[in-house]
Amino acid sequence: MTTAVSSIPNTGRRKLALVIGIGAYENLDELRNPQNDADDMSKVLGDIGFTVELVLHPTQKKMSAAVVNFKKSIQPDDIVVFYFSGHGSQWNVRIWVFL
Repeated sequence: MTTAVSSIPNTGRRKLALVIGIGAYENLDELRNPQNDADDMSKVLGDIGFTVELVLHPTQKKMSAAVVNFKKSIQPDDIVVFYFSGHGSQWNVRIWVFL
C-alpha cells in the first residue's frame, strides 16, 4: 500500500519541490503542454504545503543551476519532489531528459 503525499503528517519537516517545464526546443519538436503541466503540479504541491520553485523554459545553463541549487538546499529529513515535464527518453536502464 502506498501513502499519498497529502496524508503525510505535519511533523515540521520541510517540503521542497523543484518543478520544471520545457516545451520549446532548438532541435526537437515543440511540446504544447509542459508549461501547463508544470503550473498544475506546482499548484497541487503548493496546496499541500510544499515550497515550490517553478522553472519554465530554462536554458540548459539555467536548468543546471536550478538543479544544483535545489540539491544544495536539501537538508536531512526534508521531503523533496523533483518534477520535469518536457522531452525525455529511456536508453538501456538510463532515463534522459532533454534540455
